[in-house]
Amino acid sequence: MTTKTDLRLIEAGFPCHQVGAETQRERGASSALPPLYFLHVWWARRPLTPSRAAVLASMAPAGMDAAEFVMQLGILREQAIVSGAPWTLPEEVAARVQDVGGSKVLLVTPPVVRAFEAERVRRATNLELMTELLLKHPDLEGHSTFQRWRNECQPFAQVMLFEGSELPVETVMGDPAWAKERIAFEKEYKIRTPEDKYGYSRAYASEKPYRQSGLTVLDPTSGGGSIPFEALRLGHTVVANELNPVAMTILRATLDYPARYGSGLESDIESRGNRLLDAMREVVGPTFLPSPVPPEEEKAIDGVLRCLGDDGLRFRTEVLDGFLYTRQVKCPHCHGEAPLLNTFWLSKEVGDTWGIRVVTDGAARNGKVRFETYRVTSGRGPRGEDPDGCTVSDGVGQCLHCRQAIDGDEIKAQARGESPHGKWTDRLYSVVAIRLQPKLDKHGNVQRFSTGARAGQLKVEKVRYFRAPNERDFEGLRLAEAKLQENWERWDEAGLIPTENIPEQSNYNRGHRLYGITRWCDMFTPRQLLGHLVLTEELNRLKPPIIEELGAERARAVITYLQFALDKGIDYNSAYTRWEFTRGVIKGTFSRHDFSMKWTFGEMIFSGPNSGAAWGLSQVLDDRRYTESIVTRGTVPVGEDIGFLPGTEEEKMGPWMGALDDNLEVLAKGDGSAGEWGRAATQDLVRSKIKIKSLNFMRGRTFLNKFVIIDEAQNLTPKQMKTLITRAGPGTKIVCLGNLARGVRSRLADFASEVL
Repeated sequence: MTTKTDLRLIEAGFPCHQVGAETQRERGASSALPPLYFLHVWWARRPLTPSRAAVLASMAPAGMDAAEFVMQLGILREQAIVSGAPWTLPEEVAARVQDVGGSKVLLVTPPVVRAFEAERVRRATNLELMTELLLKHPDLEGHSTFQRWRNECQPFAQVMLFEGSELPVETVMGDPAWAKERIAFEKEYKIRTPEDKYGYSRAYASEKPYRQSGLTVLDPTSGGGSIPFEALRLGHTVVANELNPVAMTILRATLDYPARYGSGLESDIESRGNRLLDAMREVVGPTFLPSPVPPEEEKAIDGVLRCLGDDGLRFRTEVLDGFLYTRQVKCPHCHGEAPLLNTFWLSKEVGDTWGIRVVTDGAARNGKVRFETYRVTSGRGPRGEDPDGCTVSDGVGQCLHCRQAIDGDEIKAQARGESPHGKWTDRLYSVVAIRLQPKLDKHGNVQRFSTGARAGQLKVEKVRYFRAPNERDFEGLRLAEAKLQENWERWDEAGLIPTENIPEQSNYNRGHRLYGITRWCDMFTPRQLLGHLVLTEELNRLKPPIIEELGAERARAVITYLQFALDKGIDYNSAYTRWEFTRGVIKGTFSRHDFSMKWTFGEMIFSGPNSGAAWGLSQVLDDRRYTESIVTRGTVPVGEDIGFLPGTEEEKMGPWMGALDDNLEVLAKGDGSAGEWGRAATQDLVRSKIKIKSLNFMRGRTFLNKFVIIDEAQNLTPKQMKTLITRAGPGTKIVCLGNLARGVRSRLADFASEVL
């Protein structure tokens, strides 16, 4: 056999259109990216679907059936046959399919009957929609997409299923190219159907039993590690290499260390990480000085706080959440202060819209400015201000004193310190803060916890607001700068300060040099640099004892993850972050592929238990522990059953998950790691990692590296509990939430005695 006759599938009939469509699906939603993406940014990281396809196709013979190949990628769906017509089973129903004597069957149970009825309703609804479309667009009669869609929605000859009967099931290839075509069709004709166009979960999330293949995959230029990652999942031995040291470190953290140590490193990382945070807080904490809640924010609940007496005092001091800066130059015409704001918006987040106004002192020469914040209502401020305005556009500024333009070359010259008018500054123009307030009922009365360990304590909610900077804020900045200067010589001699020049051949040489940023350390404000240097110095100090306690190899793994935690903070806490006013959040330095100038940027809070540094550590720990969280509960109604609920499994479970939604909302609003910005930075990740599942479809599943929460567990029978807990595979933790003191029979206690 020669290489000419021994062709592989990748050299022959590779199904590019299906793999490409699934790849677009994988990369199309930031809320559903693979967990591999979140430890560290790597722009050249390949999607997992084509990576798995490349490995499979390189080993499969050229004559392999294309449909079988696509299904091995995880692009497959289960179809039940109802009177000769295929029914693509929703994920929750497909989980109930059983293998009987080598054939797949679906036992018809009440949940299956309800799902079938939902499918009949879906088809009928779509056919009605198609009729309306044809009236508007008669030419659709010959449209291939329309025809296929209509054929797929034809009614079943059998109008109902009978409990206890069985339906034959077959596994067929998914068709992401068709799903993509459907989505494009709906977009073109401005319609939207809520159903899942794909009929299966994202291919990269497909879990298959792990079996060693006995083959070895060599990837000498692994980059972000997608190909070796997928090769490992396919059961191959992998030898991966990289020349880029960052990529090599990512490979260690995402491939080598998890395979070698599993979840055993978590406590080691967390304990050493907390030592870092403690050292940092001692130095940096005093530079973040909270202020009293502004009167305009406090007045809405001032009467309530007075009634609370001493209990109300804690609501009168704010919790700092972030600082916003803008570049400021001196106007070459009138010598007045000229802040360069690319927008007057602070936040366009729904229900929390804010703007900033720049107030001049009226002086004809050497004028000063100050800032005032305001809530935006119906697109305008209280005095008719337009938050869509700005003082810099396309690199050209405008002075608010003399109303003259400030040339882009003059702005660059001041940024580099080469202008006779002086050097520009980073000016603090707004502080993001949170105030606590007691929760009130509809009658205006204070709410308190009635049961549990917090019985009698006030229920509290948090409100974010923006305010102008005050003297305490500037005092904190001066203190941070003094501390940095005090330690500069020592840190510089130790090689901790990145004073090296940014290389001329840097891929990120787009803009920063034009504005005077030539050294890495120039990319941070003094307080930002202070926090990063304290953490770096402490990590260097901890390295010898970590090695002594854990041994060289395990210590190397722990130190690597701690470095990733520091790196996460550096990415999100520099003078080259981007203030995203449409959502009121900060975007990391690497949210763009360059170091272009940012007219405004944000600074994270680096003090307290919920600092930006603590958020960075939590990101590393969360990335290692579990691939996703699964939440389920028994669907036991309080009163009458409201009947059939339409939609997907998660949509059906929505009404039962009100408590979860309420708690997530409270947590998201709270002082979570790095405050509101950290919350927003992880919001998409949280959405992608929490899945709502029904108890009805758990049988036969195995959860690997999952965090499973069973809510209202006291309402489950011991048999149900046993079914759920035996679903746990390696790396999975199951947490049961329930109240044994309730009047409902204590099934948790029953389970403990019967099963454990």
